[in-house]
Amino acid sequence: MVLNRPYYSPTRVYYTQAYGEAIGQLISGRSWAIATSRGWRARGALESVYRFAGEPVACIETIPENPKVSDVVGLADKLTGDAEIIVALGGGSVIDCAKSIAGYCGLGKNDEVMTSHLRDGENLPPDFEPLPVIAVPTTSGTGSEVTQWATVWGDDQVKFSFTHPKLFPMAAVLDAALCLSMPPDVTLASGLDALSHALESIWNRNQTDLSDQIAANAIQIIKVHLPIVMKDAENVESRRQMQTAAVLSGLAMGTTQTALAHSLSYPFTARYDMPHGFACSFTLPEVARFNMDEDADRVAIAADAFGAQTQEFPDLLDRWLRGLDLGKYISPYLRSEDIAEMGDGLITRARAANNIRSIDGPAARDLARKSFESFETQTSSSSPDAVTRKTLV
Repeated sequence: MVLNRPYYSPTRVYYTQAYGEAIGQLISGRSWAIATSRGWRARGALESVYRFAGEPVACIETIPENPKVSDVVGLADKLTGDAEIIVALGGGSVIDCAKSIAGYCGLGKNDEVMTSHLRDGENLPPDFEPLPVIAVPTTSGTGSEVTQWATVWGDDQVKFSFTHPKLFPMAAVLDAALCLSMPPDVTLASGLDALSHALESIWNRNQTDLSDQIAANAIQIIKVHLPIVMKDAENVESRRQMQTAAVLSGLAMGTTQTALAHSLSYPFTARYDMPHGFACSFTLPEVARFNMDEDADRVAIAADAFGAQTQEFPDLLDRWLRGLDLGKYISPYLRSEDIAEMGDGLITRARAANNIRSIDGPAARDLARKSFESFETQTSSSSPDAVTRKTLV
């Protein structure tokens, strides 16, 4: 008998309406550093934390979206002083980068050991001791606040994961008020990232009964509350529900890891700068159809959570995504011809291998192309500000 993957997360999750006070209590007089992104000082968030936690020994407030390994190394040099804890206040990129900085410092800033771990999958040393992290998410999508993974990108556009059980944040502080400033595109992208995590944990060779139940709960919440926050950005209760869904999806995905939709997504983010939540979600209806031929019972679990019959689920999911105007958000980044030129680049073996049905490069391209062309034609009179199509080189 081979043991399946266990559910495990030691992160303490706190709901609060006073994040500054909560962080201060968790720091409890210890020296600390803060990692965040531009904008949170102007919004008064740092002042709210300092009022209860005191001044940090270091403040890193230039964490970029989709941080690279070189960003981690450079930003870690700003971690001066004797910080005992890192507070990560921001979205998934901030939390992932803070966890990576904590891990890099736990390696004594040894580039060789970090590189062998990221590129070659080498285990981290037995004495690995990263700085503890308090995660304070301001978006509701990645679930990084309750997982042992930290996503970083290579300067060659390859995605890596810094991973170790000691990289679970020591605590996650959830204050829905911090999510009110999310613009519509970030709200949608983060919510769809959480949906993708939940669905992919069900269509997964590593699923368990517990991960299925957790994921189904997340799907139910997202279906109801994501459309609400897209229409009413200041609905605090629905923002809180989306925070819960992101945590649940993170816990489910933390058991199974991601699968085919994430495998397909990485080149769209790395090469064309498409936000991750859009890149991993526009293929979901076609992935559902693809997987149904292999194991309709697996798809039925997701369909039931979504309130659909199994056979109608892909079409219903497609209509629901169209109702959120997904097409208008993804079309500026990509053309269908771009997908045709990707070769086998849509297959990340470690992710695609988790999917309940195997796929090869040509089939992956066809699935992604069909998905994109379906949404590409979607238009809306309420289209967002134009997004310049950008290819990263």
